[in-house]
Amino acid sequence: MKLFSFRRRNSATLRRMKWLLRILSFIVILVVLALAIGYSIPAHHQLTRTIDIKQTPDAVFGALADVQKMPEWNHNMEKVEMLPPVDGKETTKQTFKGGMTMTIVTAESSPPTHLVREMSDAGGPMVGSWTYEISPASDGSQVVLTEEATFKNPVFRLMVKIFGPAKHMDEHLVDLGKHFGETVTPR
Repeated sequence: MKLFSFRRRNSATLRRMKWLLRILSFIVILVVLALAIGYSIPAHHQLTRTIDIKQTPDAVFGALADVQKMPEWNHNMEKVEMLPPVDGKETTKQTFKGGMTMTIVTAESSPPTHLVREMSDAGGPMVGSWTYEISPASDGSQVVLTEEATFKNPVFRLMVKIFGPAKHMDEHLVDLGKHFGETVTPR
């Protein structure tokens, strides 16, 4: 009787171990697959999104240039801290929802038509820039936002691909429109 009970317990333990091994194998396969797909996605990309807004180029540029007030209208941004200038250029530490921080340098500023902000965190998941081109339009302004980015981490590349490479750009432009009481549609 004791022998039968021992075998039954041992058999149940073996079944649990087999299930655990299957689950661990599945997780390893998912990680390897995610890495393989991530490495197959190009590390560098360039995206452009455009909105039309019923504001003057001066007003649009003013909102974008006043980086300290961005958390008031950009729903993804929690706070902005001014840092010492880098090579004489405005530098900030921007904290986003979820706790991600980036050091951003205003690389070029030509009011009211041209603004370039670069991410200068060499150790971060990406390096890149956002370039704003603001031009007068018949009913206000056209804002063209171009992102140049290199994603070093293959898993991060996959995440960007899954959630949409223009997601944050679109949200930023929609928030800019809301700041002025407008509904804009990035294209």
